[in-house]
Amino acid sequence: MSLPPHILFHMLNETKKQFTPDATAASQVTPTEQILHILAFSTSNYEAMIKFFRDFGFTVTEDPHDQLTPFFEHGRASRVSRDGFEFQLEESESADAKACFNLWLPDSTEEDITRLKALGYPSDSQASLYGEFHSFRSPDGGIIVL
Repeated sequence: MSLPPHILFHMLNETKKQFTPDATAASQVTPTEQILHILAFSTSNYEAMIKFFRDFGFTVTEDPHDQLTPFFEHGRASRVSRDGFEFQLEESESADAKACFNLWLPDSTEEDITRLKALGYPSDSQASLYGEFHSFRSPDGGIIVL
């Protein structure tokens, strides 16, 4: 037994209405609502990564004593920030956890680059039409470009 086309269309239309969120209601946030995004990285190389971020001018708040840190792991945690960019670094019990991500920090000076090279971080320099770029490898394998 097959259903007439107008009934099938009605069923599909009703299903679409039921499972499609209202675009205006979903995109509106009232002033009393707060949206929270958490960017967190786990590492088994916690001490070295904390030192690395401090050396690169990040503000590191260890054990911030709030309900959000640590969020994913059970070890120590820090809130790491620089110029409005903020994330959590969490110590992992897993021996192979890596916080391997890449960042570009365009506001660094020649003095910053010289100081970071003197600290012994593995680095590479490249020149292009847009200037000279210096990349530094983090202890977990990510790259910071200055």
